[in-house]
Amino acid sequence: MAARDFDEKGFLSDYVYEHREAIREKYAGVFSDCERISNQAQTLLLETGVRDNNAPMLGSFLFFERTIRTCQAAVRLCEIGMVQEAQVLLRTAYETLFHASALIADPTIFKKLDSHNDKEDVKQARAMLADMPAELLTELNKKYLKEIIDTRAGQTFSVHCSAKAAGMLDLYSMIYRGLSSLAGHATFRSLDRSFIGETNGYSLYMGPTENNLVFTLSLIAQCLNLSIKGLGEIQNRVQ
Repeated sequence: MAARDFDEKGFLSDYVYEHREAIREKYAGVFSDCERISNQAQTLLLETGVRDNNAPMLGSFLFFERTIRTCQAAVRLCEIGMVQEAQVLLRTAYETLFHASALIADPTIFKKLDSHNDKEDVKQARAMLADMPAELLTELNKKYLKEIIDTRAGQTFSVHCSAKAAGMLDLYSMIYRGLSSLAGHATFRSLDRSFIGETNGYSLYMGPTENNLVFTLSLIAQCLNLSIKGLGEIQNRVQ
């Protein structure tokens, strides 16, 4: 019954909760470690106070908040067997971790990130004017997009730049890039999750999986621990 329900509904099936119960029992220790670290991060997050006139530290704090929340979401996906989807979120968590940590290492990066945001807005505005069918844009839409192009400039400040400033290029090169290939981008390597090797070849598998579960949870734990360290540094700066 459960298998047929999953065949009909995919991951919207209640079968995923049966999987969650079994997988939480099988990997109780790893999940418990993640939860313990997440609880520490959550507590520290609520204890950290940042004044709104300290823009770099406020930006760092908010990036850490997003990092922790994203890691928690990744754990939930791991529980129901959506490990690759958890890796997609985990890649984002490391990205926000890099920005949060870079702002602590060098507060002037706040203006560089803001400038990068302007550059991306201009890029999108130009693309929309060039690529969207004219009838989908009102004159007011066109005016607004042209104003963005005319009034903003900006310079590139990439995730790599933040990772370098934070002293985390090793994590960028190994984890961030690895998760990009495994899950974050539409690569052939990312399709490996859908196949199971058999004696006579491969078969398609679409259901919950525990493949790479422990590996993914370990990366989540690491990301949370680094967030705890960063929040501690913010507390030291603002006291």
